[in-house]
Amino acid sequence: MKLLLVHGRSQEDKNPAVLRHTWVTALHAGAEAVGLDLPITETDIIFPYFGDALIDLTSPEHPDHHNHAGEVAPITRAREHVNDAEFRCRVLNECFDAAGVGYDRIWEQAEPEVREAGPLSREWVQIGLGLLDRFVPSVSSFSLNLAAADVAMYLEDTIIQNFIETGIARAVSDIDLDEELVVVGHSLGSIIAYRILAVGGVLASRSVRSFITLGSPLGITAVRTALHPIAHPPNAGSWFNAYDDRDAVALHPLDERFFPVLPAIRNYGGVQNDTVNRHGISGYLSDRVVATHLINALAGESS
Repeated sequence: MKLLLVHGRSQEDKNPAVLRHTWVTALHAGAEAVGLDLPITETDIIFPYFGDALIDLTSPEHPDHHNHAGEVAPITRAREHVNDAEFRCRVLNECFDAAGVGYDRIWEQAEPEVREAGPLSREWVQIGLGLLDRFVPSVSSFSLNLAAADVAMYLEDTIIQNFIETGIARAVSDIDLDEELVVVGHSLGSIIAYRILAVGGVLASRSVRSFITLGSPLGITAVRTALHPIAHPPNAGSWFNAYDDRDAVALHPLDERFFPVLPAIRNYGGVQNDTVNRHGISGYLSDRVVATHLINALAGESS
């Protein structure tokens, strides 16, 4: 059994070994909380790092980075120009509505020309982000805006998709095809992990004991639409989704309303993520229910 960990956004300029250690430390904290040991060794954990590559691809003006060992190497060509602004606006407007900063409240704050431009305009979104900061202090509008932008660029730009997904496939290329995987995707990493496991994905032929998504934005309408048609990855034995209902990125549970697939996804919304934005990976992996499911999956058992 091997464990594949797929990280999310905002990991640029970090030492991959230190970042991997953060994940593994949280894994052990979760195991300790439930009185169990991880049934795998350090060498069984695969942690492809693409933080620098992602920022290089999404921000061409960003300086080049060193190629850290184990990293999905940076690319030198500029990203394709894609119209990801509308996608980002759709994501953010759904987040505004869920947080209680909906259409009517933004309309009240908007000048006539902004009202005419409508919810897909930059000015409309800026008003919504400002209202989030004023009325929903538990949500970081800055982080939410960046997360929406990165999700939009990843889903709308085939260069970014292909580069990151091919790099992850290379990271597991030395593993025997008959060896099972447990795949964990966090935040944007849950979207990446879904794509590489779904029909036609680069890991669709791999046997996956359990697919685990943490703090996932897969339930957002614009994301589901971009991934259409959606399906339970056929190579995944089970799908477990965990979220903190205060996490603005994990906007919806992945249930029959927001990600209707068969077999149904097991959702767990009881995470009490103690990180500042309720979204950090350590707050998810150290949760007792998440840890129990993950350890059982790694041991080849049901939870």
